[in-house]
Amino acid sequence: MKIKLAFLIPLFLIFLGCSSDDKLEKETLKNITYEVILFEYTPDTGNNTSRFRYQIKFNNPNNVAVRGNYKITYDADGLILTPIRKVPNDDPYDKIEANSFYIASYDVESALNPTLGTLKSIKFVSAEFVLAID
Repeated sequence: MKIKLAFLIPLFLIFLGCSSDDKLEKETLKNITYEVILFEYTPDTGNNTSRFRYQIKFNNPNNVAVRGNYKITYDADGLILTPIRKVPNDDPYDKIEANSFYIASYDVESALNPTLGTLKSIKFVSAEFVLAID
């Protein structure tokens, strides 16, 4: 019995002395904020085109880099839209370094189409940076 007890006591102390992953606290990420630098819609540029452009600055106040996608919601003549944007490269995510920022830019000039009609106004509603989860 003494041999079993002599073996079990050190084994028990080893298990008590080991740290557990449950004890490690994960840092809660702060929200990614945004500021509108530019949001402009010109229904008729004078060249038989309309122009829509914006620049939105996303701020990462966290001590770690984050990856994700942004989405911009706007009101186009009363219709609320959040278009899906195409990503031109292989990595589908935008990255914002720790305690840094990322500026999302868009600038498109489109030919006016009298058959479809012309938008009179596009107004900013909201922006969001949606984090990617690995």
